[in-house]
Amino acid sequence: MRNIFKYPPLEWLRRDEPCIPNGPSFSGSPKTILTLAGNRLHFQAPKHKPLRRSVEQVRTAPGNDVLAEPHLSRYGQGVMSDSHWGGSCLVHRLWAFFGPWMSGCKGELNFSVGVVGRFEESSFDSLSFLNPKAFEVVLMRYLNDRYGHHNLENELAHIPRFRGPVDWQAHTHLPVPSASFKISRGANPEKLVHPEYLFVFPVADEYFVEVCFELEVYSFDTEHRPTFDTSPLQDLREKIFKSITLELGPETQARVDAIKKEVGNMQLSKEFAPLKWPTNIYPPEPFEVPKLQKSLNAAC
Repeated sequence: MRNIFKYPPLEWLRRDEPCIPNGPSFSGSPKTILTLAGNRLHFQAPKHKPLRRSVEQVRTAPGNDVLAEPHLSRYGQGVMSDSHWGGSCLVHRLWAFFGPWMSGCKGELNFSVGVVGRFEESSFDSLSFLNPKAFEVVLMRYLNDRYGHHNLENELAHIPRFRGPVDWQAHTHLPVPSASFKISRGANPEKLVHPEYLFVFPVADEYFVEVCFELEVYSFDTEHRPTFDTSPLQDLREKIFKSITLELGPETQARVDAIKKEVGNMQLSKEFAPLKWPTNIYPPEPFEVPKLQKSLNAAC
């Protein structure tokens, strides 16, 4: 719980000196349930508490299955390298962390949950995202299209604006394949500048969930490094991540059981090297439907 006297949400005299900021408490925060293609996604996170009250949160009505009649929105111009992908933001919240004695907001933790898929005219034929091998190929294609085409300076520059996936980790706590990793700004592998922390997993044959955490830094030094201890923001991020669970509906469970019977291990690869970006300098490998998925479709 925030000490309102020591950590008031005010800025009287901005100071960029080292400190441990204070923000919303995870304890007692509300639980959220999202319905996706008959599946139920659970997580726990604090209420929306941004620095600026004008920043509104995104909420999805409880019980509304957002994939019953999916309405994916096209990404803004320049975000993707093509117009094949669509997304829908289901939850978006911000949490401000303040320094002591009215020294102002030091940073915000940006949290979002969205569903991603391909538009029908661009869908991958005979491929299920629930298949771990297929999902890795889909994820590689998505990351290339989302981050790989951005150059640091101009379209002819060989320096990528983003680098990833970094710190790849396959997880086993969900009933579907899942992984977490970082997308960093800049090409320096030793310096992760304000990375995005992503957690991805499929919820249907043609859709996957993307959970994103991003740290917004408002107090930094000359090298753009935070001047404050970021551990309170990281601690909140980890607690929210650990609260995420997925309960499969009957249809999805049947699909997962069939795929598991065919491929055996449902876990994603333990290693996933950073992709070669920018893609206009290092063209991505051609997309191929995994052979395991072809045999599964034939069996079904």
